[in-house]
Amino acid sequence: MRSFSLNKKLGLLYLGVLALLAGVCAVVVLQLVSMREDADRLLEESRELALAKDLDAHFESIDMLLRLRTSNPEDEVVHDLLETQLADVRAILTEMDAGPEHGDDPSRLEHQNEELELTGTIQRGLRVLDKRIDSPSELDAEEHAMVARMRQVGQELRRETDEEAEHATDDLRARSRRAVRTMAWTVVLVALALSATLLLVLRAVVFPLRALRQRAEAVARGEFEHAPASLSRDEIGDLARAFHDMARQVAATQGALEERVATRTRELARAARYADLGVLAAGVAHEINNPLASIASCAEGLHRRLERGTLAPEQQGEYLRTITSEAYRARDITQRLLTLARHEPAVTSRVPLAPLFEELERVTRHQLEQRGIKLLIDAEEHVIVHGNSGELLQALVNLVLNARDACRTGGTVHVSVARAEGAVVIDVDDDGPGVPPELVERIFEPFFTTKGPGQGTGLGLSLVAAVVEGHKGTVAVSRSPAGGARFRLRIPLHGEAVDGAA
Repeated sequence: MRSFSLNKKLGLLYLGVLALLAGVCAVVVLQLVSMREDADRLLEESRELALAKDLDAHFESIDMLLRLRTSNPEDEVVHDLLETQLADVRAILTEMDAGPEHGDDPSRLEHQNEELELTGTIQRGLRVLDKRIDSPSELDAEEHAMVARMRQVGQELRRETDEEAEHATDDLRARSRRAVRTMAWTVVLVALALSATLLLVLRAVVFPLRALRQRAEAVARGEFEHAPASLSRDEIGDLARAFHDMARQVAATQGALEERVATRTRELARAARYADLGVLAAGVAHEINNPLASIASCAEGLHRRLERGTLAPEQQGEYLRTITSEAYRARDITQRLLTLARHEPAVTSRVPLAPLFEELERVTRHQLEQRGIKLLIDAEEHVIVHGNSGELLQALVNLVLNARDACRTGGTVHVSVARAEGAVVIDVDDDGPGVPPELVERIFEPFFTTKGPGQGTGLGLSLVAAVVEGHKGTVAVSRSPAGGARFRLRIPLHGEAVDGAA
């Protein structure tokens, strides 16, 4: 039962990130608004300070024009200039009272009140001065004193505006410092919040999925006994629990299957042994039955002729030679069977091939001459392999006799030897019909032969394959250049053969 699903976790995470972003935006906006207000205030005070400076310059010009008007009351130019200066002063006062072009005056309220009071004093003085200017005869020192007082008020207004500008500058600097500190803390809080978010994602999603992946890999390796750690109560936890249940079921099923497979394997192995024994017994019975039949037939014929007294000396010798030949033939069959079944390692040593081929030629000469078949051997001197000379000779004899049986009368068996990449390659070629492609894979199986009944046991090539494999070599069959069969033996050279050959 899920108490806090993954959807809820991710939803709360989304809301938290959204609230964090909203808070950051709000802080930034508030700081920007405050800084803008302080900047507007500074700009306003800078504008008013410029107007106050301009007002002081106009009062200085008015004082100078009043002096000129006193000395020359009838000068209309001076009068017009004086009127213009007064109009400019009124315009400056009006502009100062009006405030900024857009929005309200951002200055402090006490500054605004002080500014209104000073500009009002100047305006009242201007109204009195306007009346006296129209009567030049009445201008005296009092008007100059009035202008001097208005100039003092203007200077006081300038000082007030300058102080307010400095106050606005200080506020803007303080606000900037607070904004920097606020943004720094905001960055720290955002980093902490993001770290907490990352940790939550790792603990809620990444780590459980990684543990589930490791569990799946362990199951793939066949490790079903690992129990899962504490699981969260969300969809990933449900998935992990379901996977664990599945793994337990698979483990139980696998145990039962392994037991069944083991039982079945034992049964199959037993059946295979029985089948092998059956094949071996059938092969032995078939192969030995022929020489035994010949021996029995000769013995019966010899016995009948002895009883009748009609046995000629030459017939007696023929019967005995046949019995002897068939007895040796039966012995050879049993020896070959024992050789195939023997698993004891043979004694190995350095075997020079030149003497081995001389012995091969001597052993097979008589049987090859009976068919008129030539044996050609092309072998290098100083070629040495590591192995058992008796087994190698037996394998080569079997190959030569097998080639003899495949050759036509008067044919040729060619044995060639060459070196190739740390091994010696021995090819035994004949000019017979060759091995059909469909029989290549079976040619080295025990009791498999292409010869007619009574002409072969099917054990010669099996013995060759066993000997070559025991010498860590390979044997393969292909077509010879003469069109017959080629049996290629590849046997590793002895470690000292290369040096000796060089």
